[in-house]
Amino acid sequence: MNFWQRIFRLKKKQTQVNATGRLNSIKMAKKSGTLVLVAPATGQLRPIKESHDEHYQAANGIMLIPNGGNLMLPVSGIVSESTTEKLIITDGHGQGVTMTLVGQGEAARLACYGTGQQLHAGDVVGTVNQKILAQNSEAVRVYVVWAERQIPTVRFGSVYAGQNIWQSEDDFNDKQTDD
Repeated sequence: MNFWQRIFRLKKKQTQVNATGRLNSIKMAKKSGTLVLVAPATGQLRPIKESHDEHYQAANGIMLIPNGGNLMLPVSGIVSESTTEKLIITDGHGQGVTMTLVGQGEAARLACYGTGQQLHAGDVVGTVNQKILAQNSEAVRVYVVWAERQIPTVRFGSVYAGQNIWQSEDDFNDKQTDD
């Protein structure tokens, strides 16, 4: 396979992943009429209090240990600040939501966006180096932290990129009565 074929194949794959994540989040938003929260990557979603990083243990958010290659934006909003390690957006309720990558140097990076740019839940905003993850499964951690608001009820455990992880109170109560 030559260089150009690889480039176009990667672009096609990214477009498919981006479209899947966006479609899932848009479908959920239309169905429920609420804001959407999607998994930022394929991996293990855990409560933030289980973090080994003391700075984040008391934060109001979630932690994900990725094992997939693409990072997706968990909520829709307007970009307030953007670096290769941190993306801060203002969501539909006017709350600041920060997506931060913590880990080994070049293991993961986010794309840089301009202030005021609008992004949607499920947009591909970064990548994780598969070779580094193969050597150390916890080389990268993704933190999603809300500035002021309590996080919604979230499904923890194995997730795939773009999956809706927001569990409505009705869903939560239905599962409680089934048990």
